[in-house]
Amino acid sequence: MSDAWSVERSRLAVTLLAIPLIGFATSSWALAFALPLSLYIAWTIRQIYKIEKWMRTGAFTGKAPDTNGIWGLIVQHIHRRQRKEKKQKKKLSQIIKRFNASVSALPDATLILNQQWEIEWANKAAEELLGIDRKNDLGLRIGNLIRDPDFSAAVSKFDKTLTIELASPLHESRMIAIRMVRYAKNQVLMTARDISQRVELQRSRKAFVANASHELRTPLTVISGYLEIMESDPGFPEHLREAVGSASEQAHRMQHIIDDLLVLSRLEGTVLSRSSGERLSLPAIIGQIVSDMQKTVSGKSHHFRLDLDENLFLLGSEGEIQSVCINLISNALKYTPEGTNIDIRWYRNSAGHACFDVEDDGPGIPVEHLPHLTERFYRVDAGRSREIGGTGLGLSIVKHIVQRHGGFLYIDSEPGLGSTFRACFPEYRLLS
Repeated sequence: MSDAWSVERSRLAVTLLAIPLIGFATSSWALAFALPLSLYIAWTIRQIYKIEKWMRTGAFTGKAPDTNGIWGLIVQHIHRRQRKEKKQKKKLSQIIKRFNASVSALPDATLILNQQWEIEWANKAAEELLGIDRKNDLGLRIGNLIRDPDFSAAVSKFDKTLTIELASPLHESRMIAIRMVRYAKNQVLMTARDISQRVELQRSRKAFVANASHELRTPLTVISGYLEIMESDPGFPEHLREAVGSASEQAHRMQHIIDDLLVLSRLEGTVLSRSSGERLSLPAIIGQIVSDMQKTVSGKSHHFRLDLDENLFLLGSEGEIQSVCINLISNALKYTPEGTNIDIRWYRNSAGHACFDVEDDGPGIPVEHLPHLTERFYRVDAGRSREIGGTGLGLSIVKHIVQRHGGFLYIDSEPGLGSTFRACFPEYRLLS
């Protein structure tokens, strides 16, 4: 670099030295200034033209202009930049190839859509699962290829993410789960996965539970009947009464479990349409439940505090909503010590949802158990749960009922600070 600047300084020094020499030799100082400077400028313009032409024609290394000084240094910088960009381009090309190979090998159908919902890219799995032709279908709207009313309705309301399950456009017997995520600048990443096996497994499990429960009901009813006869027989041996009583209690508990399993089997995978249901007064339903529970031994030992919006009505299934209220309130009774408070609220929150809260100041639940509370037969304390007669299915039933009504169940608890169980329903289910 220093050599290039030395050459350039020497060239400029010769130009400036020529001015007084020509001036003294010709006695024309105008000519003395004009001639050397004109030659220097002309030579400089010539170098600029050669470099510009070289860059315009591709800036190939073998065709670089023969120059020196600062212009030679500029040519060297261009060479270095070219080599660096070539390496970066090669590296980027390899990354893109690896990325395309990886995405193409994904078992899930993967598509990239623009803001007009037109297909910009698709992998091989998209052909097999969705029937997308990766050559001929590029630029077509996804709605023209997947003509499912539920899909069209979901896309019309799409904001940031979307998950929907529907029949495959190629095979009606196959179920697919479609997920969309907005990313980059107005682009959408769409994936589709074959969930036929999972759906069939759920269907089989549901059928098995329903059939097994029905089959168990009859022999259990017979057993319970004989146990009741023995208990009511005055001549039955006293030393066997305790055993028969215990067996009768377990038979009743088994009957409750079967009933709950049948309820779950009916609820799973079903959704209540937006217009289905009755106009329900939650304050009336809650008031009746609390009144009935206060007549029991455990109800008398707790303090109920109600805060219910009398003007807020819900569109839903009366039996199911009543089940939600009974399960949550009875859980608060069962799992909190005598003398504790139970706060029950029915209100509209800031997001516009109608929420039913049951809050207690009991022992609370460790945080690691919270995600599992709605699982079937999950118990925080198995010994205590069996002692108070729970089936382990109540919260699972509550979750499915709330989801069936388009809502969600939220659980918040901390050891020593009590628990809050909140069932929230969407705004479209609210009536005035």
